[in-house]
Amino acid sequence: MHLPALLLVTAFITWIAGDEIALVIASTVGGGVGLYILWDWLFREAPTRFSTLSAMSFLIGYGLGALNTWLTLPRGGLSLAQYMGKDPDVLARGMAGVLIASAPLIFLGELYERPLFGRDFRISLDQRTCIFIVLGTGVVLVGFLTHSLGFMGTELSAGEQMSVATALITGMFACTAALSIPVFLVVRGRLLKPVMGFCSLVLCTLVMVLSRRTIFYTAVLALFSLRFIGYRLKGTLLRKFLLISGGAIFLAVGLNVFMLLRLAGFQTGRARVPLFERVRIAASWVEDGSALSRATEANQANVRSRTFILGFFADVLDGSTRETPALGEDFKGLTQMAIPKVLYPDKYEFGEEGLADMQFGLTYSDAANSILTNGATDFGIVGAIAYPLLLVGLLRFIFSALSWILPPFPASFIALEMIGTVLQTEIAITGYLVAIRNVIIFAAILWVFYSLPAFSLRSRGA
Repeated sequence: MHLPALLLVTAFITWIAGDEIALVIASTVGGGVGLYILWDWLFREAPTRFSTLSAMSFLIGYGLGALNTWLTLPRGGLSLAQYMGKDPDVLARGMAGVLIASAPLIFLGELYERPLFGRDFRISLDQRTCIFIVLGTGVVLVGFLTHSLGFMGTELSAGEQMSVATALITGMFACTAALSIPVFLVVRGRLLKPVMGFCSLVLCTLVMVLSRRTIFYTAVLALFSLRFIGYRLKGTLLRKFLLISGGAIFLAVGLNVFMLLRLAGFQTGRARVPLFERVRIAASWVEDGSALSRATEANQANVRSRTFILGFFADVLDGSTRETPALGEDFKGLTQMAIPKVLYPDKYEFGEEGLADMQFGLTYSDAANSILTNGATDFGIVGAIAYPLLLVGLLRFIFSALSWILPPFPASFIALEMIGTVLQTEIAITGYLVAIRNVIIFAAILWVFYSLPAFSLRSRGA
């Protein structure tokens, strides 16, 4: 009751005030509530619900993102709205819309969504679990060696469609990396321990070439996965400190590595640069001692403005109050995009920005899409409230159905894949539907894998 009430009261005041102070207060309150939910979930082992995690991702992504930009972006005495070329009341009401959409997710989720796992849920670290991580590491390595995977996900030419196999590998990558860390921490055996350590090192290193968001989500999923194997965090201050320190080091290294590889691509002046060439250029900067300063400077400049993703949602929400929304056209186009082209070769490349520009008189060519912007484009504030509820409800229904037929470890892996989807702020309906398609395929593969006879990786005497 308390958190939804706080969000709604803040949203109401912000909507009426419609100025920059109100925007800052709403961003602070929303970001603070999001951080509280994150801490409660990761370190106090609060129940896991898709609805609560979805609200958390909106509050942190939009709220803390806007607050960070307001605090850190040099604006020469201008207000944030003036610097961005927007009306202050539009931005303030956009942030109020985020709070309004998040409150029902928390309230209704607590009332009606049963937690994904009970407090005593655990997975056994048997040989199948370790073999799965070894095979997953091998699949990811093959993906990079065959150039199915590369910098920022794939190395596709312009107009080339991602195959279903590549989409599956990309989908399971972060979850496998996240699971490998707690398995390595608790597994025993003279053979298993170094094998799991090697797999974890390889996966965590390769995750760093995907994206900044993937690095962050992998760290969060790894911390969450600890409870699956009985690694207790509640009440252990030293463990929390060590794990937070380890996560911070992983994030710092990962963000700098990713930025170096990105800068290396800019150095060539070409649109498409293979990962190997990026690594070679970045290695030359390491040798001459300029790598850390290059990465740090670029990260500092990037984080000031890139965290501000509120603008598109605010403009779409404002446009929906002046013009007739799209009334489902956005949902239709984004759903079509989730269908593999091999099944629907005549589908056209749909872009929400183009529809929003035409519908509301905007001028976006690329923007931060989310299910909030999807809902607002179709039905205004009503859609921004309804779409997240509908999508998390769909995820919960599918997970409940799959968990009835899957053993504990496959069910946990499916849950991680779904949680990783919900944690993303900038993900549209297409991303949700692709994730659902992937988890259904993963469920079939894992069911077959766990139906096969077991064999051992354990060495004699281990």
